[in-house]
Amino acid sequence: MIVFVIQLLKRTFLPVFLLLLTASCSSNHVASPYLAARPFQQYAAKADAWLLQAQQSSGMLHYIYRPSVAHTIAKTRPMGQLMAAERLARLGQARPQVRKAAEAQQNAVITLWPHLSQKPPERTSTQVTLGEFALWLRVLLLQPNPVEAQGPLNRQAMTLQDSFNAETGFPEKLFPATTDSLFMQRYFTGHAALSLLRHSAAMNDARSLSIADAALHWLETQYPTSDKDHFHPTLAPWHALAIAAQYKLTNTSPHLDTLFAIADQLIDLQSDPEFPGRFFTEKGTDFGKPNVVRDALSTLTLMASLDIAIDLGNRKRQKQYRKAIWLGLDNLRSLQYDHGVVTNFDQPMKAVGALRFRHNDEMIRLDGVVFGAEVFERAAIMIQNGRL
Repeated sequence: MIVFVIQLLKRTFLPVFLLLLTASCSSNHVASPYLAARPFQQYAAKADAWLLQAQQSSGMLHYIYRPSVAHTIAKTRPMGQLMAAERLARLGQARPQVRKAAEAQQNAVITLWPHLSQKPPERTSTQVTLGEFALWLRVLLLQPNPVEAQGPLNRQAMTLQDSFNAETGFPEKLFPATTDSLFMQRYFTGHAALSLLRHSAAMNDARSLSIADAALHWLETQYPTSDKDHFHPTLAPWHALAIAAQYKLTNTSPHLDTLFAIADQLIDLQSDPEFPGRFFTEKGTDFGKPNVVRDALSTLTLMASLDIAIDLGNRKRQKQYRKAIWLGLDNLRSLQYDHGVVTNFDQPMKAVGALRFRHNDEMIRLDGVVFGAEVFERAAIMIQNGRL
């Protein structure tokens, strides 16, 4: 009962307080936006602190942790570890103490899954998914010494470029190239396009830019987002984030209508009367149960869409997206473990800062914490810049 009351108070009063604070900060005081952004900086810092304390002696991070019984599930997945590796690598660029943890995790990842960066011997049956290979490229792009990493990351990018076919798209898996699941092929294609756009931005690589655009065109041709039968909230964010990255890199994109169509359909999902900020409706039960990963990625998608709507001067979309983002932030905050909520756990400090998987599931999953931190950090930046 106590936990429920705390969560209710946070859902009721937090957004009101933050909106009032933001409004009060619109005066002539230069420091005001920084004051309004501070809570979100703290939320992100708490989530990042959880990631660091979740690191094992091997360098890997706990993938699943159940705080009610202080139980860690040893099984891990490359995608989850790689998403955390990207987050730690980015943090490590500015914080030397985090860089050491990031390097330890990267070494553990590449030791366990060496095929992420090199073709396995012909005699083995080891394959790597397109998403894993693309994510490792994004990790390489964040290395502290880009000159030393230039060779490996360009080889990684070239392999990714060469795997694309204009008619069949990217394969789901590499070494050898195969596609067993069209759903996963679509999911990984968004990751691959985003990784190539990041590579193009960092290395001024025209081929990466061209193939990323072709991949986005392939997605829209094969699975037009305007057709709601093709929309899925697990797939849509990576597709949308790649389009947003293309726009930011080139100041244009032929796919903006798709980006806004995705954002609008995500808002349509955000109509749960019990938890208004989560992305789930009874109409969307075919999409599975709501969870923190989907909620965070959907919120990030709306943030990217808002940024572009502001650039284009689209006031109607700005209003729609801001409202949905604030609801999404409120929802994610209600999922984050604070000191007052973890008192019933045997080891409460092992939960503080993490985000639970969903409101009725106390489980902590690594990628949920990663993307929760990303959302809070992005919110702080947008508030500081007067965009949220």
